[in-house]
Amino acid sequence: MLTKNHYQLTVEVAEHVKADAIVAGHYWNEQERTGCFIGCLTHSDDAEAVTDRFGFPLPLVKICENIFEALPAEEGKAFFAAIPDAVGSDGKDLSRVPWAFRAAELRALPAVPSHIQDVIDPVIAGMDLMAGGDDWHDAARAARAAYAAACAAADTADTAAYAAAYVDGNAADTADTADTAAYAAYAAALAAADATARIRQRDTLLALI
Repeated sequence: MLTKNHYQLTVEVAEHVKADAIVAGHYWNEQERTGCFIGCLTHSDDAEAVTDRFGFPLPLVKICENIFEALPAEEGKAFFAAIPDAVGSDGKDLSRVPWAFRAAELRALPAVPSHIQDVIDPVIAGMDLMAGGDDWHDAARAARAAYAAACAAADTADTAAYAAAYVDGNAADTADTADTAAYAAYAAALAAADATARIRQRDTLLALI
């Protein structure tokens, strides 16, 4: 999957910025003509439409939306406005960006006890492999550990219990398991993030794109 319709993306983003239509908290409100990251790009709640229209991998769309929703209002608008310049052109492969971003988020976690860090480090290494286009052969074995480590780092025991059950029910193959592990780590990092951390996430993602 490669980026496409970059000129249209640039035009539509500029139009929504000019109209002050970028608002967190809802997808697309036709009456108000306002919406969130996904809403402004699709005039709907369909994240996959961003993929279809502009060639953004779906995991990247969801990361963008998550960051946008958590940023202060003006920072969120600035993030949305910066996307076309970050993408730059048609024909870019952004499929590895989510892995690189998740690895960066795990590296940015607050200091944790060594026994937790010992579990997180192999997960970071696995994400680095995926970001480089290689297979993560230990993904299945690492999935439950990734959940437990990330949730422990965020001090969310209930989430850890849920995550373990989620792995059992949803990790159908190595790719699914790897993505599940990565998302869990990323979500746990977000759970403790303040506005400063969100701005860091925004800047990290824009640089990786």
